[in-house]
Amino acid sequence: GASFAGGLMVAGAQDKQAAQESERKVKEFDVPAAALAARKKLAAGAPIMEFAEEIEHGCKYYEGSWKGPDGNVDGLVTDAGDVVEIEESIPADKAPPGVRSAAEKEAGKDGKITWERKTVYLYEIHFKKDGKGRELVFTADARRFAEPGQHDESDEDEK
Repeated sequence: GASFAGGLMVAGAQDKQAAQESERKVKEFDVPAAALAARKKLAAGAPIMEFAEEIEHGCKYYEGSWKGPDGNVDGLVTDAGDVVEIEESIPADKAPPGVRSAAEKEAGKDGKITWERKTVYLYEIHFKKDGKGRELVFTADARRFAEPGQHDESDEDEK
């Protein structure tokens, strides 16, 4: 099934990837049919105001923006229509108290904070290999995912 996580990092060479990342505005007719259908489903009838094509992690994505109940919402999908992530503008009171406290500490007393809730779609698999139970996590675009502090190879025995 899908796992949802926020603020976690996908394993990979971040510095090299940053140089290869790009974003450009596109028109609705430039978006592949599967990606367009997925974004329209995410927007649940709200008109999509802006379309963009992004290159990140060596993959091409399509982003659509629409108005949600608390402000702007961005949905990022693959060209095949698989949902990668959703970013939603939220008021501060919809963030957990611990997150608000940590953010205010980082930003300082005069820091102006804008809030987004980020939902990342992850897929966890379980299997046995070489007599050991294994667990791996992948992003919607098939990249290996590792939580901070986790080894890239998941060799932990599952009970």
